[in-house]
Amino acid sequence: VRVEDPKACPRYTGIALSGVRVGESPEWMRSRLKAVGLRPINNVVDATNYVMLETGQPLHAFDADRIGGGGIVVRRLPEGTPFVSLDGKERRLDSEDLMICDGTGRPLCIGGVFGGLESGVSESTVNVFLESACFEPTGIRKSSFRHGLRTDAATRFEKGVDIGRTAEVLQRAASLLCEVTGGRERQTRSTRAWKLAD
Repeated sequence: VRVEDPKACPRYTGIALSGVRVGESPEWMRSRLKAVGLRPINNVVDATNYVMLETGQPLHAFDADRIGGGGIVVRRLPEGTPFVSLDGKERRLDSEDLMICDGTGRPLCIGGVFGGLESGVSESTVNVFLESACFEPTGIRKSSFRHGLRTDAATRFEKGVDIGRTAEVLQRAASLLCEVTGGRERQTRSTRAWKLAD
C-alpha cells in the first residue's frame, strides 16, 4: 500500500483473505440489516455493512484477483479520467477526487465514496482485499456531491471517523467475513505489515 497524499488519507489499512465463498448471508445477519433499512446483497458486502453499523467505520471489499500491479496506491488522477462505478455508470473524474488505484494506476474506487465495477466482489470472487481507512472529511464531501453519490460511507467519512480504530475494525470485519464466507486470512508480508504499521 502506498499513500501519495497522507493529508487526504492519514491512515489506510488492508488485509487479504483467500478461499472466500460468495453467497447468501446467514438469516441472523440478513434480518438485522433489514431491520435498519439495508438490503442484503451477499455475505461479503453484508459483513462489511454489518461491521460499519456496529462500529461506525465504513469498509470496502475488493476482488483481490482484479487488483493489478501487486499493490494499492491512494492518489489523485488527471481531470477527465474515465471511471466506471459499481452502478455501471461511467464517470469523469475531477482532479481533486481521491482514488484507490491498483499498482498499474487503474482506478478501483472513489476513496471513501463508491467502488468500481471492475474490482467489485462477484459470485466468482474467491480472494478478497478488505479496506479500512480514514479520509479527510471535506474532500469526501466534495467528491460525494460532485458525482451525486450520497452513500452511507461518504456521509460517515464526512462527519469524521476514529483514526485510531481503523486496524481494530479491520480485524473485526475480517474475522466476521471469514466466519460467514469460509475464507481465511492470507499470511503474506502485506497482511503482517498493517499489524505492525502503527
